[in-house]
Order: sequence, then structure tokens, then C-alpha cells
Amino acid sequence: MRATVQSLLDPLRLRLAKPDALIPMAFLGLISGILAAILVTAFRLALESLQVYFLGLPIPGEYSALPLMWRFLLPALGGIALGVVFHYLPKGVRAVGVGYTIIRFHRHKADLPWRNAVVQFFSATFALLVGMSSGREGPGIHLGAAGGSWLGRLLDLPHNSVRTLVGCGAAAAIAASFNTPLAAVIFSLELIVRQYTLATFIPIMLAASAGALFSTVFFGTNPAFDIQLMHNLALWEVPILIGMGLVIGAFSAGFIRITDISIRQTWHWPVWVRFGIIGLLTGIIGLGLPQVMSISYDSVGLAAGAQFTLGFLLLLVAAKLILSALTFGFGLPLGPIGSTIVVGGFTGSALGMFLLNFTQIPVSDVAFYTVLGMGAMMGATLQAPLAALAAVIELTGDTGAITPALMTIIVASLTSRAIFKQEGIYDTVLRASANQMHGLSLWHNANDIAISSIIERSFVEVGARASPNELALALASKPLWLVVRTEARMPAGVIHAFDVNRFLAALPVSASSLSDALMDPVHSPRAASGEVSMDFAADQPLELGKQFTLLPARTVDIGLTLTEARELMRDAQVDVLIGQRTTVPPFKRVFGVLTRSQLEEHTQNTH
Repeated sequence: MRATVQSLLDPLRLRLAKPDALIPMAFLGLISGILAAILVTAFRLALESLQVYFLGLPIPGEYSALPLMWRFLLPALGGIALGVVFHYLPKGVRAVGVGYTIIRFHRHKADLPWRNAVVQFFSATFALLVGMSSGREGPGIHLGAAGGSWLGRLLDLPHNSVRTLVGCGAAAAIAASFNTPLAAVIFSLELIVRQYTLATFIPIMLAASAGALFSTVFFGTNPAFDIQLMHNLALWEVPILIGMGLVIGAFSAGFIRITDISIRQTWHWPVWVRFGIIGLLTGIIGLGLPQVMSISYDSVGLAAGAQFTLGFLLLLVAAKLILSALTFGFGLPLGPIGSTIVVGGFTGSALGMFLLNFTQIPVSDVAFYTVLGMGAMMGATLQAPLAALAAVIELTGDTGAITPALMTIIVASLTSRAIFKQEGIYDTVLRASANQMHGLSLWHNANDIAISSIIERSFVEVGARASPNELALALASKPLWLVVRTEARMPAGVIHAFDVNRFLAALPVSASSLSDALMDPVHSPRAASGEVSMDFAADQPLELGKQFTLLPARTVDIGLTLTEARELMRDAQVDVLIGQRTTVPPFKRVFGVLTRSQLEEHTQNTH
């Protein structure tokens, strides 16, 4: 029976190996989305049911309703208990979350083991139940992506198809959490798949639609945040929005930096110690600020409705930012996405309350700034500005929010990345845990980088006929390459400096015959010792093209992109390019040397 099924699936596998298998891939993407939506919906229902029926909360997430002592004991004891359980789990099974999903996607053929997903489901449910400050989106993405991976492995599909199904699962998970299918599609492509292709767009869009459908069936038609906007942007608000973008960009950089430092400083600590410390810290803060416990989405809704004072909102911003960054950095099985949205919402609401108190804006405008803050913090922290913009549009249903959202998201993202030099949160986490993913970025590719940024500048120029003395003088600056020029001053090729050094070291010339530049025992042990004969003239010209292996090279303008340089090398069948720039036309000056291996290394790191 199994052999029969396998034989029936073989034509499908062969078809899916091609990049244009849109119809079968779209169908499988839909199935993957449904499976992911089921997993994420089960996760959310389990958490909210336990919050209401086990903890007795009036609505899910309202931890302010708990007695004062329980606000402390629940996270304190819960963190220690979760840490003890993780302590006895195998290290390979403990790995969970979006960072783990990215690593498995790009380094392990998108294979997400079911054991890790099971640990993610129950550990995240427990951590959020006891009040750990984070969101449900990170665990949901892992679960959704695992569903796509299982489907692909079950059918033994080609690796390219399994990767697409993992992206489908991640998109469906986001859509099921927020009921924002468009943002889910872009989020999956920006953060997990990390490239945009039409071949992946269609199945991921269908998967996101399935996730949004499940969210609608089980949780209603409203998005995660039911915030209605009625606001027309005024010209005087533009500098205020730019200022808000700068502040949120700084907050984003701080969030990332705290996470980075906490990972590097505590990763070697016993897991029960790390989890226990976070549990105690959450309990202490929860005594006075229960609004920052667990997901905090209900508190963002209250902030958007101008239910908190300005001073209280500033306390919430500081507490939620620091506590959530430490929670994620200390390794709890949660994620930073929901937390950054909440921090941004509190920040935007604080700005709205400030303007309400001092400029008498309408109360409804507080919600406007709250939503903009959510999008700006999400875009800057994840370095996913397009997904953040789509989320703002879908959360508000107001196209009038596009322009102000664009301003705040762009300013915040540039502030965090360009001014504070912070990468996205997941790139930072992977680097801090020695899992850096080189080249996985939507910020640039090989078409956006000129060869002048990577070209080797350590070179000297010599004539095609040069004496040993001239070569020794040329090597005085210890270059990597010698660029050989013809009598017409045109570059003819390059010689590696190591070959010239080796040649000069073996010459039968006394130490006093060569330039002092060669008097280095490392480069010329025979010359330094004087154990050579005197029958070779140090100023005798040599034909460098005959004496050395002259690597042929093409001269190019230094403005060439990496992609153009690679194509030129392939068409001209050369392994070396000599970059030039025009000084006073028509005169050109050599700028540097670029080899094929050097180019391929940088090209690979930008795709």
C-alpha cells in the first residue's frame, strides 16, 4: 500500500521540483495554512481558556484582577518550575522560537522536528499563563512553520517545496494571531523566507487567508486590536510624528541592545537560574504594574482609549520594554514580537496623552498615535518596515493612516539601524548565540553594492620590465598584489606578492645588493644571512610576464556592481578585475584588485 502511494506521489514531486509548479504548490500551501491555523488556534484557545477558567480572570490577559500576592507568586514560582523542567530536557529539544525556525529553514533544509514544536506549545502556554511578559506570536510562528515542515516531510517533497510550505505555515500563524493576512504574508517573506519571489507569494497568500479565516471563525472578525481611527493628518503634526519616530527608534535600539547583552552575559548560566530570575523580576514588577504581565493586549486597548495618565504610561513603557527584553534575552520560550507592539502602543499613547493635556486634541486621536507607535516599534525592532505598515493598515482599516505610518516607521527603522547601528532583533539574537546568518537580509543584494566597497586596496604598480631592486622597493609597503603595466601604461595583469617575495628570497644576490626593503629575514632569509653569490645584477631588468605567473585581468570602472562584475568575469573568462577610476579624462588611476574568490564570497553573503 505504501509503495503504491509513493509511486502516485512521484509525479507530484518531480513537478514540484520546478519553480513554476504554481497550481500544486498553491494547493499544498493552502493545506499547510489550514494545518498551521489549527495548531495556532489550539495554542491560543488553550492559553485563554486556562486564563479564564483556571486563573479566574474576567477576560483573558487581565492580570490586574488577580490578588496582589498571586501577581508575585504566580510568575516567581512558575519561572522556577519552568526552568527546572527545561533543565532536564535535552538541549536539542529546548530550542524553540522564531530564531530557531530561521536557523532550521536556512541551514537544515527547513526541517523542524516535532519534539521541539511540542515543547514550544506547552512551555509557551505555561509561561504566558503565569504572566511572563511577552507575546504569543513567536511561539505561534514556530508552531505554524512546523506544521508546514511536517506536511512537506510527510509527502517527501523536494527541499524547495518544503521551504515554501514552512513560509506558508509562518504566514498562517501570524494571520491567525492578528487577523491581518496581508501583514502575515509580508512578515513571512521578510523575516523567515527573506526573499520575494512570485513563486512563493501565491501559496503563502493562500495560507495566510486560511489563517485569517480560522481567526474569524473562532475569535470574531475584529483584528487583535479593535481600534477605530477617525483622524485627518494636519501639517503641524509632521514634526511631531518625526520626533515620535526618533524616540521609538531609540527605544527599539535599547530593546535590542538589552536583549543582546543579556544573551551574551547569561547564556552559560543554568537554565533554572535564568528562568527563576525572570520569574522573580516579573512578580516584583507585577505587584505594582500588572498591566505588563503576559501579553498585555488588553492594556494597549485601554491606553488607546485614553484610560491611563501620562505618568503611568511612561512607567508602563519602561517596565514593559526592560522586562520583555530580559525575558527574551534570558531564553524563555517566548518571542519579542507582541512585546514590541505593546511597547510601541504605550509610547504612542503617551504622546497622545501629552498632546491631549497641552494642545487639547480630540480624545479619539490618542488611538491614532497608539497605532502609529505600534507599527513604528514593530518595524524598527524586527527591521520589517513593510510588514509593519501593512499591519497598521489592517489593524485600523483606515487608508488615511498610510502616510503618517510611513513617516514614523521609516524614521524609527532608520534611527535604530543607521544611528544606533542595531540590526533586527532576530539577526542580533542569532549573532549573540553564535548562529549568525550571513547574507540573509532584504536591505541589500549584489545589485546594490559597487565593487569599490570590497576591492582590495593593498597593491603596487610596476612596469612589465622591472629589476630585482625595483621589485624589492615595490614590496617595501608589503602589498598583496603587484599590478603590472605595459609600456603604454595599460594594466597587463597582476602578480601575487607572495610569488615575488619567494623569487627574490631565492636570488643569488648579496644582501647589500638589494634595497633595504628586502632586508627582512621573514621575506628573504638567504639575503639576510648573506649566504648568496655575487653573480647576479640587482638592477638587471626582468621580463615579469616570463618570470612570473601573470594572472590576466580586465580593467573595469569601480562603479560596477557585484552582479555586473560576476557576469563580466564569466563572459570574459578572467579571474581578476582591476578597478579604475577616471582622474583627469582620459587618464585613469588604478583603485584596487578584485579576485573571483573575493567576489563570490561577498556575492554569496548578499543573497
